[in-house]
Amino acid sequence: MRLLQILVLMMSFSLLSLANQNIERPFLWEVKKGNQHFYLFGTMHLADPKLQILPKALKEVIDRSDIVRTEIPMDASTQLKATSMMIRTDGKKLKDILPSKLYARTGSYLNSINPELNLVPFESMKVWVVSTIVTTLENQLKYPDMRPIDTVIYHYAKSQKKDVGGVETIEEQLSVMDSFTLKEQILGLESSLDYLDTGVNFTAKMKELYMRGDSKDMMSFIESMMFQMPKYKKMEEKFMKLLLYDRNVKMAKKIEKLVTTNSKKQSVFAFGVMHFLGEKSVIEILEHHGYIVKRVN
Repeated sequence: MRLLQILVLMMSFSLLSLANQNIERPFLWEVKKGNQHFYLFGTMHLADPKLQILPKALKEVIDRSDIVRTEIPMDASTQLKATSMMIRTDGKKLKDILPSKLYARTGSYLNSINPELNLVPFESMKVWVVSTIVTTLENQLKYPDMRPIDTVIYHYAKSQKKDVGGVETIEEQLSVMDSFTLKEQILGLESSLDYLDTGVNFTAKMKELYMRGDSKDMMSFIESMMFQMPKYKKMEEKFMKLLLYDRNVKMAKKIEKLVTTNSKKQSVFAFGVMHFLGEKSVIEILEHHGYIVKRVN
């Protein structure tokens, strides 16, 4: 799905002691209300060498915090469960599900990235998974052994004996994608390929804006990429509601519950940066609940 690119976009531990000069202004916010005090950090769910070293300000916050929460637990058990949930359970293959022209088009795109690639390894996967793969494939092939910053944060915090975990289970997160009908998932795959055909390097632009920490330009760029094709508008609106807005409400509730229960402890919440930007964001919800949110310079 074209919007999946937006939300998806979102080294060794010895290197983590260094300040990361690649991220000019980290998406880090300090939040206060009464005796509650915690931090929010916007991540990008893509691997890149520039995202392997934690920003100095974030590392310092983690070091003096007690609790660190990512969207989901970034442990091996969760990753294995996620993989199993991406496989179809009805025994059908992609070639039996996708329209023949879309099937051929998807295979051709994979082959254009790497002549050795085709749809054979993905035949048993759900259609929304294939959409995710095609939109992030080039980045994955470029950095096959690197972890997104979410995973770096989780494992660094764990190495420092922090209380780590997620605010969602993998079942909660992936069930959102499974809630789309097969027709909608097929439409999403088609829209992803249409986007890729425009030649705009969305991933590179998003990473550039993320490194700069420019929320205004990032929102402007994202908005320029949304709802541009009428035939995908309804599906994209549903996508935004289910994958972003509805989850923001649930995330904010879980944040409030955790910080209220642990008012004497400092917490850090690291989610995809889009959960903290714009209208209906986690930040806007917290502000409506009386929290004072300030970007850390």
